[in-house]
Amino acid sequence: MIRRKIHEYLLYIRSRVSRGIIFSSTTLMATFVASKGVPPIFPALMVTATSFLITLGIYISNDVADLEIDISNQVNRPLAQGRLSKNDALLLSALLYLSGIVIGYIINPLTSIICALGIILGIAYSFEPLNLKKRFIVKHIAVASGAFIASAAGGAAVNNLSSSILFAGSMCFLYGLASTTIFDLGDVMGDKIGGRKTLPIVWGPDYTIRFAIALISAIIVAGILGYMQIGFNMAFPILSSVACLLTIYVIHPLFNRWQDQIYCRRVRGKMILLYLTLQLSFALGSL
Repeated sequence: MIRRKIHEYLLYIRSRVSRGIIFSSTTLMATFVASKGVPPIFPALMVTATSFLITLGIYISNDVADLEIDISNQVNRPLAQGRLSKNDALLLSALLYLSGIVIGYIINPLTSIICALGIILGIAYSFEPLNLKKRFIVKHIAVASGAFIASAAGGAAVNNLSSSILFAGSMCFLYGLASTTIFDLGDVMGDKIGGRKTLPIVWGPDYTIRFAIALISAIIVAGILGYMQIGFNMAFPILSSVACLLTIYVIHPLFNRWQDQIYCRRVRGKMILLYLTLQLSFALGSL
């Protein structure tokens, strides 16, 4: 029985690895930016692990809150398929939170405080009394803020919360805000059932896509105009612009295909890969 449950826990974690990588890559990138080159190995790896564990915990907690919606959307995860109970999922989430906080404290107290803020935001996003995911616009801002917090944690781990970190975190925030609006296109039916007021539901798909493209375009402009003042080299505006232009290229067909749920999820995967490319542009631009 215990062995089977551990197996389901591992499968659950595996199903959320891609989301964990999104935020932990942001944290790892921030250690490069804060160090202006190659960061100290131990704190960089430790804070990346911390970000990964806490992100997994947040998404698993959110799955508990979203169980009925995930069942409607035919999500392929152990909780939605009934292979784990809500209590099992909450226990796993709590263990991941605790592990992340402990590792963060081993690095330094400031890192653990920033990580705790991320956990608080994640819980406020999913559960009452705030339940931010049901609040128009705030839902998207909360998710995007997670990227900013992940960046700040990386800077804190190497003892340098510099203007470069704030700039990188802000760019990640903008990309995260654009991504969450696009990701919601594939979940319109489930979000309507859950009573959520997402941008695709309130503004409509066309305005949502235009909004996302505008945010991605803002990253390009900010990168070109601000990279020298923040201390990045030419690699950053070049690579970040390429990543953002490719993102716009990937998003644009959604004007005609947003109702295709399978296609929306393919776009989601491509945007995640392009976000990782954006992270690479920060790391190389800081050398």
